[in-house]
Amino acid sequence: MMRCIPILLLSVFALSGCVAPELSSDGVGSSEESPQRISFESVTHQGGDSTPQILDLREAVNEEDALILWIGASCRGCHDWTDMIYAGIENGTIEESRVVSIHRYAAFEDEGEVVSMYVGDEAEHPSSWPVMVPDEDVKILDLDTGLISTQSIYEAFNQPSTPTLQIYRSDGSVESLEHSYWADWDELVDIVKILDGI
Repeated sequence: MMRCIPILLLSVFALSGCVAPELSSDGVGSSEESPQRISFESVTHQGGDSTPQILDLREAVNEEDALILWIGASCRGCHDWTDMIYAGIENGTIEESRVVSIHRYAAFEDEGEVVSMYVGDEAEHPSSWPVMVPDEDVKILDLDTGLISTQSIYEAFNQPSTPTLQIYRSDGSVESLEHSYWADWDELVDIVKILDGI
């Protein structure tokens, strides 16, 4: 019995942190085909501006190709990627207008936690780009049909965990990216090349 305790503790620590909750994947058994081009509206915090707005994802990225970073307030990999992207903006590697963060865990992290972690100059890991904080039941717009999809935001965006980096194209399509949990400068440079179509 005593031998099981260290194994159990190791398992708990290895699996803690950034995992997708079951509550956040309602409707996984949906038979609806995933929309190819999507958007949604959400409370959005704009960098240092303390007044949130309701923005469509396309508005948040100025209808340009953009890098999406799926974040959680307690996700250390998200903090790492946020800091590296911020540094990339500061040194001109990536444009601020081409990045958006989307909060992943509305089921158990509130907006205040996200804001204190990522929004404004006083944030622990400040982002100068838009930070979207959608509800679990946010409506996904299928841009091909103009109708609201029955899929959840998480289904529509291919069940992102955190951190997840994706490219959101100006036509509303989403491309998944391979990347490390911890931020890597070479990976960010490669992602910017993909974003720029190089």
